[in-house]
Amino acid sequence: MEHPLLFLSLILDALGLPAHGGETTLAKALAPHMQYSFLAMFLCLVAAWLGTRRMEMIPRGMQNLMEAYVAWLEDFIDDQTHDRRKTLIIFPMIATFFLYILIGNYMGLIPGFMSPTANLNVTLGCTAISIAAYHLLGIRFHGIKYIKHFMGPIPWMAPMMFPIEIFSHIGRILSLSIRLFGNMVSKEILLGLLFMLAGPYLAPLPVMFLGVLVCLLQAFIFMMLSIVYAVEAMAEGH
Repeated sequence: MEHPLLFLSLILDALGLPAHGGETTLAKALAPHMQYSFLAMFLCLVAAWLGTRRMEMIPRGMQNLMEAYVAWLEDFIDDQTHDRRKTLIIFPMIATFFLYILIGNYMGLIPGFMSPTANLNVTLGCTAISIAAYHLLGIRFHGIKYIKHFMGPIPWMAPMMFPIEIFSHIGRILSLSIRLFGNMVSKEILLGLLFMLAGPYLAPLPVMFLGVLVCLLQAFIFMMLSIVYAVEAMAEGH
């Protein structure tokens, strides 16, 4: 469900651009969920630029905030990998996922904005990157032996284990993409209904407070599952 009034769509409409989707390539690229997805990417870049444009020994302002974020996330990933090299390999992807999804989730709480993560295409895109990355990491660390991960611990059980493992990995795609999409779109629908039925003031406030927690939690879950899958693929046991 989309907000009835989207600021970016109004601006694009005023510029004569297709702002509400369509069949052309430009219309698809400027669909509402893409507009706010581009905005979330832009805000990630702005945050990185503000945090690094004037690096000082004693950090202040945005540099302080970004250094705290990087330090926290590095320590968190280190606790999962127990290997500094593996941490540095997956850190850029994980840090980008968390920041992008967090910003995208919170956009839905601002009137006139929408969560790009409330669109299944966006969450499937993030999931495709995460799934492809951990399989590539598995191949990088184990070579062709990575295929043994799908065969189970006992050779004669391989014909039975292989389809089970395939279904398990398909389940990971659904787990990552639909969980994030479902939570965000349900928040959007609930807020939209409350705004229409009870007005824009007191009634939606409890849902908005709950939405603040849900947005943070869903970004953390997506990040955490991506870390776990990558760590499993790189583990020596494969």
